[in-house]
Amino acid sequence: MTSPTQPVRSMLARGLSILHSFRPGESELTLSEIARRTALPKATAHRLISELVDAGMLERAERGLRLGLNLFALGTRVPRQRIVRELALPHLNRMHDLTRQTVFLYLSDGLDGAMADSRSGRGPRAAAYLPAESEASASAVAQVFRAHRARTDPVGPDRGRRYRAHRAVRRLAPEELGRVAEQGFAVAHCGLEAVAVAVPVLDATDSPVAALAVAGSQDRLHLLRTASPLRAAGAELSRDLRGAPGMVPAL
Repeated sequence: MTSPTQPVRSMLARGLSILHSFRPGESELTLSEIARRTALPKATAHRLISELVDAGMLERAERGLRLGLNLFALGTRVPRQRIVRELALPHLNRMHDLTRQTVFLYLSDGLDGAMADSRSGRGPRAAAYLPAESEASASAVAQVFRAHRARTDPVGPDRGRRYRAHRAVRRLAPEELGRVAEQGFAVAHCGLEAVAVAVPVLDATDSPVAALAVAGSQDRLHLLRTASPLRAAGAELSRDLRGAPGMVPAL
C-alpha cells in the first residue's frame, strides 16, 4: 500500500525503474531482486517485466532477466552518444595504451553515468576483473558528477530526493564533493579487487556531459600517475565537444 507521503508512480515510471535497477557490471537479476530494488510488489514487477520482454527491452536469461537488445539498439540512435563516442575514441585508445588498464567512457545520466564504451586488452585475466572495475569506475564517475552538480544546484528537497533515488553510490559529504571538484578527479574502490579514477568532460556551460575513467587492480593501477594524463584527456575532449556541431548543453 502506498503511504500518504509517498508519491504515486505512473506505470511508465515503474517500468523505467525496472530498467534502471540494473547496475554496472550486472548481467542478470532475478525477479525478487528487481522487485526489492524498485519497491514494487512481485506481481506488479512480473507484469511489467513481461511487457518489457515483449518489447525487447528485457530478455529472459538462465537465472533471471537481462537487458534486451532493443534497448541497446535504441541507445545507439541517441545523437549525443554518437558524437561523444566518436570524439572520445582517440582518447580511450591513448589512455589504454598508456596505462594498459581498462578505460571507460560514461555519459551523464543526472547524478550517475551510463557506460557508453570501454577499452580492455589485458588477455584472459581481464574478464575476471571487469565487473569489479565497472563498479569502481561507475562509483568514481558518480562522485565527479555529484561534485560538479553541487557547485550549481541549490541545496533543497529536490536534491535530497535525487540522492535517495541513486542508492548504488553513497551520499558524499560537502567537503568530499568540494575536494573532488577542486582536484578535478575522483577515486573509488570496489572491495579489495579494483580501484578507479575518473574525470569529467564538460560542455560549453561547464556542465558534465560525460566522464572518462581508468580502472584496474589495486596493485597495478598507480592513481597519481594515472590522474594527470586522464585529466588532460578530459580537458582535451571537453574542448573537442565544445566545437562539435550538433552538441547542445546538457540539462
